[in-house]
Amino acid sequence: MLLLDFKMSLLLLLVALPLLFSSANSKAVTQLDREAEALLRWKSSISDEAGPSGCLKSWSKHISPCNWTGVACINTVPQGRGLGDGGAVPSVANISLPMCNLSGRLDGLDFVALPRLAHLDLNDNNLSGPIPPSIGTLGELTKLDLSSNSISGPIPPSIGNLTSLTYLDLSQNYQFLNGHLPSTLGMLHNLWKLDLCRNSFTGPVPPSLGNLTSLEFIGLSCNKLSGNIPHELGMLPRLSFLHLLQNNISGSIPGSFGNLTRLELLDLSYNHILGTIPSTFWNLKSLKTLVLASNRINGPLPQEIGFLVTLTHLDLSSNQFTGSIPPQIGQCRRLLQLSISDNLLTGSIPQDLGQCTGLYDLDFSRNNLSGTIPISFAQLYQLHNLNLSYNSLGGRFGGTSLPSALVSLDHNIDICGDRRYGLTPCEASELDGKNEGKRHNKRLILALLLAFGLFFIVCLAIGSLALFCWRRKFANCRTKSKPADMFSIWNFDGKIAFQDLLDATENFDEKYCIGSGGHGSVYRAEVRGSVFAVKLLHSMEDYTDEGTFHAEIDVLTKTRHRCIVKLYGYCSHSQCRFLVYDLMERGSLASILHEEQLARELDWPKRVAIVRDVAQALSYLHHDCDEPIIHRDIKSNNILLDRDFKGYVSDFGMARKLKHIYSSSSAIFAGTCGYMAPELSSSMVLTEKCDVYSFGVVVMELVMGKHPGDLLLPFFCQTQQHKKLKDILDQRIGEPTSNEEKDIILLVLVAFGCLQICPKARPTMQQVCQALTDRSCPAAILKPLHEVTLQDLHDFCSTIRNIGL
Repeated sequence: MLLLDFKMSLLLLLVALPLLFSSANSKAVTQLDREAEALLRWKSSISDEAGPSGCLKSWSKHISPCNWTGVACINTVPQGRGLGDGGAVPSVANISLPMCNLSGRLDGLDFVALPRLAHLDLNDNNLSGPIPPSIGTLGELTKLDLSSNSISGPIPPSIGNLTSLTYLDLSQNYQFLNGHLPSTLGMLHNLWKLDLCRNSFTGPVPPSLGNLTSLEFIGLSCNKLSGNIPHELGMLPRLSFLHLLQNNISGSIPGSFGNLTRLELLDLSYNHILGTIPSTFWNLKSLKTLVLASNRINGPLPQEIGFLVTLTHLDLSSNQFTGSIPPQIGQCRRLLQLSISDNLLTGSIPQDLGQCTGLYDLDFSRNNLSGTIPISFAQLYQLHNLNLSYNSLGGRFGGTSLPSALVSLDHNIDICGDRRYGLTPCEASELDGKNEGKRHNKRLILALLLAFGLFFIVCLAIGSLALFCWRRKFANCRTKSKPADMFSIWNFDGKIAFQDLLDATENFDEKYCIGSGGHGSVYRAEVRGSVFAVKLLHSMEDYTDEGTFHAEIDVLTKTRHRCIVKLYGYCSHSQCRFLVYDLMERGSLASILHEEQLARELDWPKRVAIVRDVAQALSYLHHDCDEPIIHRDIKSNNILLDRDFKGYVSDFGMARKLKHIYSSSSAIFAGTCGYMAPELSSSMVLTEKCDVYSFGVVVMELVMGKHPGDLLLPFFCQTQQHKKLKDILDQRIGEPTSNEEKDIILLVLVAFGCLQICPKARPTMQQVCQALTDRSCPAAILKPLHEVTLQDLHDFCSTIRNIGL
């Protein structure tokens, strides 16, 4: 009997097993069908024709969702299954549909039906509606990107259930996402990036964010957050980037910030922060960018600021700092931008600033600084802008290599010097009421001349010896090596050209020098009836960046375009290095815009033509070369003009081929302040869209006759722009004709499109060229120039990206 019962049980088990497997498979298939059904319902609620690329065209009930565009599956084992092979079945794990022009409501997507979803990327669309609380059911979600949409309402507290989340980006939903930030954000312990910039969030910054010890990036800029900065933020050991600008934050900077030893960027500007900079701040040895502008921070600038030796950008403008500028600031030798304007500083400007030889922008205006301008400023070869206006400075200003339009010294006490800076010549100012003193000084000078006569003789001897050694160096360059080995040139014999160039410049005598910069000087050389520009690099002992030299050769020898400056040849030798180009008679675009008379010659048709020239050159580099090339330093100084005002892109020392761009650490910070794309300060990802942004700045510079400066701020914070277009135009040239007005509107529309904060929102250079060629302008903004506002152009600038090619 027992044997019979055992046999019956075994028989029942054998019969039941197939049924169990069948049931499990049925449940698995039902789950995938449920996921497909949920996605198809969402598709029907947004549109079947979403986007020009047809992102949803493959979404059909006749095709497995695992084969739909933008959808990926993973194999999972159904719950209760575990016997035998083949137990894994597919389930939707990835939905990635960026830049598809999807419109409709986000909450139409049934998140409950997608339990295995690990990756959701819907950025840069037109989705609206709130984030549904059901999103908290996605327990396996690791990435959520809903940026650059029109999603509204608050962040649901259920988001704290997404404990696997590592990446959360809800930025640039503009004025729609609002409400308080939920404290449950502090439950996302695996999160490394949190970006909520450019929304309308209110209330305090949740202290619970201090629990997220994996955080490396916090972006809360351009919201309406208030209250104090929680000291818990100083307990994030991996934090590298903290953006809190343009909020209503008050209170003081927490001393706990001194614990953020990996912090590279801190921006607290445009808030209501009080108190002094905490002493712990000087522990931030990795800090590269510190922006505290437009607050109410007070107290002196401490000497310890010199400890921040990695600083490249320091902006403390529009605060209430007192005391003098500490000389130790000269120890921050990597500084590119330094602004301490509109404070209460006194005392003299330290000579030590001359050690910061990479300084590009220096602004000490609107303080009460006294004394003379340091002569060490002559060492700042990279300086592009110097503003010392509204102080109490006096004495002689020896000048710099800057054009006069970029030096502002007005509203000081008694500065004398070069007339081109609007100054009174020092000789004239000294004569006023000082004749008697001069007679005494003359006797004193005679005595000094006699006493130090020997000193001058020694100096003359040393100078003669130095000149002899310098000429001998070039003689060695000519005689100790075979010219054919060290000189490469097209069109004619290298040996003869090398000797002719040295003879034509008299071994690079200073009288042939037509310009100089941080890496070398440019000489005019006339050889065989042709005129060339020869860029002589500094001596190899000083010039260590060989990559810059070889990059320029590599790019220019492999590119052929009528709007890219032509390289005729180069010399590469241990004693001297130079490059030989076509000479552009009118020099750089920057120098012309900064000279009143020259700028008047640059009328509107010429400016439009220059924009087209530069656009065509960049389009060629990005799209028509065998391997795409990124210039990385597009600016008005690197746009050269020939006799007929035709524009040429030059200076390819920073250019790199796109496929090699990530192999060089210099790729991250290459470029020039004021022209660099904003994403380089956060994501540090360099693409061709960085050139597009720089191109947009140059276009605005041509339209306005100067760098756009604060006009770029609305792109960061989406503030309304009611200013009229006509009010920003360069007033030095005549009013545009009715036919020219359309071109000007198009130029600014293109520029605004290129200046979008999100790189994906910018057009390609091909699209820019097409728009400029077709003169494609939306009909809605084709109205008289005096009626067009900057906001009109902001609203329509995205249309440039839709130009068909």
